[in-house]
Amino acid sequence: MSAAPVMATVGFLAAWVAVIAGGQDGTVGTTIPLSSWLGMLSSTGYRPGGSWLSGLLLFLAIAAIALLWLAVLSRLAAAAISERQVWWIAAAWSAPFAIGPPLISKDVFSYAAQGLMVRSGLDPYASGVSALTRVPTDAGARILAAVDPTWRSSPSPYGPLGTTVEHLALAISGGSPLGAVIVLRALAVGCVIAIGVLAMHLTANRRTSALILIVLNPLVLLHLVSGAHLEAPMGALLLASLIAARRNHVAWAVFLACAAGSIKAPAFVALLPIVASHVLTERDPRARLILGARGFLVAATSIAGFTLLVDNGMGWISGLNSPAQGYTPAAPASLIGDLFTPIVAPASFDDLAAGGRISCLLAAAFLITYLSATARNRPLEHSVGFSLVALALLSPTIYPWYLLWGVLCLAPTATGRQRDWIVAGCAIASVGAITGAPGAVTTAFNVSAVTGAAAVLWHRTRQQQCIAAATG
Repeated sequence: MSAAPVMATVGFLAAWVAVIAGGQDGTVGTTIPLSSWLGMLSSTGYRPGGSWLSGLLLFLAIAAIALLWLAVLSRLAAAAISERQVWWIAAAWSAPFAIGPPLISKDVFSYAAQGLMVRSGLDPYASGVSALTRVPTDAGARILAAVDPTWRSSPSPYGPLGTTVEHLALAISGGSPLGAVIVLRALAVGCVIAIGVLAMHLTANRRTSALILIVLNPLVLLHLVSGAHLEAPMGALLLASLIAARRNHVAWAVFLACAAGSIKAPAFVALLPIVASHVLTERDPRARLILGARGFLVAATSIAGFTLLVDNGMGWISGLNSPAQGYTPAAPASLIGDLFTPIVAPASFDDLAAGGRISCLLAAAFLITYLSATARNRPLEHSVGFSLVALALLSPTIYPWYLLWGVLCLAPTATGRQRDWIVAGCAIASVGAITGAPGAVTTAFNVSAVTGAAAVLWHRTRQQQCIAAATG
């Protein structure tokens, strides 16, 4: 029996363990699921403080999938796996996540709730989903109970196209919140397939590698397929934009990047490298001015058009700070704020946090500007991908799926050390935010994983340097 069917079967079983265990562990405290989800969720929702067994099983299952991902990559190095086999493995690993309840994050329920707000004539940019208490039907109360309490009072940070997607999901489901969640899940699965196909088109001779790095990526399985995050359609549009730019269809590239940004605002960052890479190729200052003005005009027209899709189409700007209301201790912004403590001892926690966030956002702005100004020195997907990675890592808060902003652009053409860093980062991030497992276990695993990954990357870098020195 060949290795591919074995990997597909083992990954399929690990994914089911993750889904079943996550159904018991993954619901947020004080939330009530929309349904039992084929018996995988309790009717009252998970309450913290219970048995840690389900959390440990979820943790171990995701770790097993990450290790299997590395095993598939090793088969690629030996030329022992084909594109078709990768698609079959992806189908096996994805099926449980596509069928089971959303794991880790419950943002998809917020999407459905915001869609119901639009359907009910409420403005998701003016108030949080708690406004659904004014909806006379029981649909509002049911979806509100499923939303993480942290975000119930926060206005939507999603662009007008994202809000339109949420509204269409409710319309397709006939106003059923559960049906909307299923529609959004189906959209996410379709977008992951599209991202895989687009990734192969973005690279000339590493199609199988691009496919493995995308469709078998545990972050993609957890947060796009299972979590149904809006990063899925955003990522598909970004890759389509990069392909359009590579084919010299600059106007289409700008339009598609604006569409991605109109789903989630971080994608607007791609506009700077896309336009700059074409402007900087011209030596004539007048030609540069015309290209820049054309790009600005297309972007402005596209954004204005997308704002017309919903009422108060520019209202999402005021909600951009909503994700920053959370606090993630491991974020560089939080760590820098902590470093300010001995320097500014009388400062309050809020002041220190603000200082850390401002410092990181300024650093992100500098890096994005530099990458855009030097865009012609590297492939466009690298300029866009590194810009989005910088924004993700230096944002006020960090969630694992934020890494996918840049990874989806970088992975298709990644080789050598760059590919090693992508694999290490995604593998560690996929298990770094699992809740419910014993803290000592997750801490020990994460420290070991980071240390081991650093050692492997250092060793591989030394090997490559020695090979380059020997051949040079």
